[in-house]
Amino acid sequence: MLLYCKRLLSELRKKNHGAPRLWFIGPMPPPIHGQSLYNTVLLDFLRSYRSPTCLPLGGTRSEKLAGALLLPLVMLFVARRKDDIYTSPPGQGGVWTFLILLATLRIRHLDHFVHHHSFRAINQAPALSAKLLAQIGGRYQRHIFLSDGMRERYAKLYLNEHQRSRSLVLPNSFLFYDPVDHMPQRSGPITLGHLSVITREKGIVYLMDLAERMMRVRSDFRLLLAGPVRDASLKEEILAFCARTSDRAVYLGPVYGDQKADFYRAVDIFVLPSRLLDEADPLVLLESYSNGCEVVASSTGCIPERIRSADQLLSFTSDNDCALVGRIVDQCKADRSGVSSSCVAHAQRLYANSREAAIRFLGALSISIPLDAFPNKSGQAEKP
Repeated sequence: MLLYCKRLLSELRKKNHGAPRLWFIGPMPPPIHGQSLYNTVLLDFLRSYRSPTCLPLGGTRSEKLAGALLLPLVMLFVARRKDDIYTSPPGQGGVWTFLILLATLRIRHLDHFVHHHSFRAINQAPALSAKLLAQIGGRYQRHIFLSDGMRERYAKLYLNEHQRSRSLVLPNSFLFYDPVDHMPQRSGPITLGHLSVITREKGIVYLMDLAERMMRVRSDFRLLLAGPVRDASLKEEILAFCARTSDRAVYLGPVYGDQKADFYRAVDIFVLPSRLLDEADPLVLLESYSNGCEVVASSTGCIPERIRSADQLLSFTSDNDCALVGRIVDQCKADRSGVSSSCVAHAQRLYANSREAAIRFLGALSISIPLDAFPNKSGQAEKP
């Protein structure tokens, strides 16, 4: 907790020479997870144009408690009406302590942004915490969503017309589009792949069952699995599956850097059968398309708005999904490079659309930049 307090104090000591501050409030590493990684990349991007004051919500239990108590005091006594306040609410139970901060912003009549990274409030609707979040913020709150569909569904559940009209959309592809320099020349059997922090909710058990069913009737594909597994019993299931199908399935373990790039170069079809309640706009879909991998995925979160074709969504009926994946395996066998090129073009379209949305978002933060000043490699911005 002491280190957390020192970090807050260091941020508050930053000089802004009387200019409006940009307060950046949200989960930051450690620990590293999807939202903290996103916040790190967004914060680095914003630093190219303004000098954000970053107030992390805290990672450990004691740090979260300190943040719940100290951040409202900062907003109460330090923030000014002309400041810009960007917030990224924590997941699950952390929203409840976050409401104290929002109440302080409401008392001070401070306009603020709330950037949603989870579909949980939609999937478990109605959620009392989401209702209170919108009611406490009221007319001082502007919501940021990851897709148009996410905005429509959330607004219908929780927002009034004024809040809906002021809301924004900012897809993850704005920061995480990473075009490959050279399209990999894939060879050998068609390869299905899955990369994630592997959990049951991500659909790994269903994927293994699906692959094993297909292996009984065809031998022209293989399966590559990668990512950390924290559940010991699940890891045993994965290793047992790979042992049964040792000539057709491989578990690589966690992959980073060059190993991750090698994974995507080896994969033709990325499969994401996720049923995670929080799943929203998974970065692995953009990474897959950027590397020329076709995608088959569930219809959770924003995935239906990201998938290249609606007929590539899983139904979770085994016979139908075996037929779906088999059809795409056949397409890749018939025109491997053509399918790969179409996927790359799809990733480029997703990124182009996200840049237009990003201009609106940045304009709301008093940042005006041209289209060519956007991230092009792993979230790194090009200065105009």
